[in-house]
Amino acid sequence: MLMKSQHYSSLHSTSRDLYELTDEDVERLHEILLDMYKDLESVCSKRKVHLIAAGGSCLGAIRHKGFIPWDDDMDLFMFRSDFRRFQSFFEEEFGDRYILLAPGSKNGANCFLPRIFKKGTTMLNMIDETAPYPHGIYIDINIIEYAPASPALFKAKSLAADALRFISYSVYWAQYPSSSMRDFMMNSEGANYYRLRMAVGKAFSFMKAETWFSLFDRFVQGRRSDVITVPSGARKYKGEKLPLEVMRPLKRTAFEDTKIFVPGDYDAYLKNLYGDYMKIPDQDKREHHLCLKLDFEHE
Repeated sequence: MLMKSQHYSSLHSTSRDLYELTDEDVERLHEILLDMYKDLESVCSKRKVHLIAAGGSCLGAIRHKGFIPWDDDMDLFMFRSDFRRFQSFFEEEFGDRYILLAPGSKNGANCFLPRIFKKGTTMLNMIDETAPYPHGIYIDINIIEYAPASPALFKAKSLAADALRFISYSVYWAQYPSSSMRDFMMNSEGANYYRLRMAVGKAFSFMKAETWFSLFDRFVQGRRSDVITVPSGARKYKGEKLPLEVMRPLKRTAFEDTKIFVPGDYDAYLKNLYGDYMKIPDQDKREHHLCLKLDFEHE
């Protein structure tokens, strides 16, 4: 079984058909992601929508004053209300240069969370090998949801949310099978996990993956309370539980040559995710980054 703390890019596999990003590739990705963030922020700040550093991007902002040097992505938070406003003006403000995929949206979704893709770029991950969606460089949007204050209700919703999340992405794996993913996983310690994903995906393929993503997205929304969570986060519904006061008031901090919002009590947020978050991991503990195709700019 795949360890909970592991990501596919941290697995050892004998599969050889994948491209591993170089340090120069990661630096170029950082440049593009930073330009995307600045572009999005320039409009969102005027529209009163807050883009907040999430996960590794928040850790990078606090520990490195920018991207984690070996990280290849960018993660942002939005409160649900902000994301609804963002959707309402996205096409008007950004439609010429970005594509927004999100559960329930007109462009569809390739995940249980929203993603913003830059047009004119290619970054094809093995899980998306046969899926009919954009394959550009993207930013993940993790939506902050209100959660039940009652421990019993929270536990029940957590179990259901995590089940829906697992089912939805498993169906995506099964409906858009990737030979690269199969070869990689079956030649690694994640082989049993892959078999489980595919079995669950096939069993629940009586609905399209997009329908499952939308079902998850609707289910995790909650009524206003003093408890929040990030159902799409790395630690899932239960593991991302925090008091609302951890987020507010937001703080601005340095991020590369600009600034970004972070949770007001970023220390509590990062300790919840990473424990001793200021400790730099050893070289062999850092993820290596794999993809099938990478093109930073094309017509």
